[in-house]
Amino acid sequence: MSWQERFPFVLSQFLANLGLNCSDHLQIHQTLTSLHQTQKRGLFDFLSQKLHQNVNVVKNFYHNTWVKQFSESPTPYKSEIQELVREVVVVRGEEVREAIQVFVARHPEKQFNLRQLQQVFNIAKYRTKAEDASEARTEGSEGFSVSIDQCLLFQTACGMQE
Repeated sequence: MSWQERFPFVLSQFLANLGLNCSDHLQIHQTLTSLHQTQKRGLFDFLSQKLHQNVNVVKNFYHNTWVKQFSESPTPYKSEIQELVREVVVVRGEEVREAIQVFVARHPEKQFNLRQLQQVFNIAKYRTKAEDASEARTEGSEGFSVSIDQCLLFQTACGMQE
């Protein structure tokens, strides 16, 4: 059995040490998310020792793989997210977290992973800014062309050429 397959069992051991018994993966996840930060202290060290893996490997697996199975993927909402970023972040000048709050409020029946939403919204923000900058460069250069002769004439007229 791989360490990833043993992962939920070791999580349940950690919770059992706190006097909390969980019967399935969802209950483990819900229990972990309901714990206060001080109760979670040492979680990744415990997992690392029991699974014989580096702490960062275990932490990355937890945040980037294991917890995502319990949440809705934001991928189907990509166009809505892009529009929200343009409206809330670019036009109104508010923070990404404000756009995330609007998005989550629009979908109260869905359970999203906040880390994943932050990543997706930040990517959308940078793409939107890059697209806007590209459009601005394109709009500013439309219909403007200068021949070499015109350039030389300008330089001569301005005394830039000897």
